[in-house]
Amino acid sequence: MGKLGLLALIFAGVVYAMVSQNHLHVYMIIGASLLLIMWKSRDNINVVHVCGVLLIVYLAEMLIFENFIVTKSETLSSMAVNAIIFATHFIVDLVLFFLLILRAPFTRGRLEAQGKPTDHIYKYNAEMALTSLMSLFMVVDLIALVENFLRHLDEFGITGPVAEFFSSWTLAYDQYENVKFVLLGLTFLLVWLMASDIGQQEYEDPNAA
Repeated sequence: MGKLGLLALIFAGVVYAMVSQNHLHVYMIIGASLLLIMWKSRDNINVVHVCGVLLIVYLAEMLIFENFIVTKSETLSSMAVNAIIFATHFIVDLVLFFLLILRAPFTRGRLEAQGKPTDHIYKYNAEMALTSLMSLFMVVDLIALVENFLRHLDEFGITGPVAEFFSSWTLAYDQYENVKFVLLGLTFLLVWLMASDIGQQEYEDPNAA
């Protein structure tokens, strides 16, 4: 596949992730992309480990939401259901955030334990961009979670003008999936950026002396 065809594929994947509103399809596309990039870059341990981390977490998240997380319940209130969903997303994004931060030290430590050189182990530009993107995911999760609690203050025994004021707050709830799918589209873009020379350049901390 030529560069033009690859760019068209990446663009199509980003657009599909943003407009499809289908978590399963998007995760399958990202998973297939990660496997392909791991195979193409199988001699680059940095890429393999980054893709491996993403693949494991996304597969775990997909399995959790397909089998364990309820989206509708006859016994739990809508506040409780939404809280479980938003909190689970936040925990998954937090885990992925720390795994990406610790990826380079983990790879370096593993090679050192095997007596192998580690001068080629470093954080990529695309890897740092993904870490920053995870921060945005977590911010969105927290905003939705806090808004969910504020909207249902009556369930915590808080009534009156304050509870009534917050009861109509639904912006984060209404736009949650739209924003998350846009972020997933950007994730797909950054995943493929790891297969490029620009994405594989060593990240330089602007605050470093």
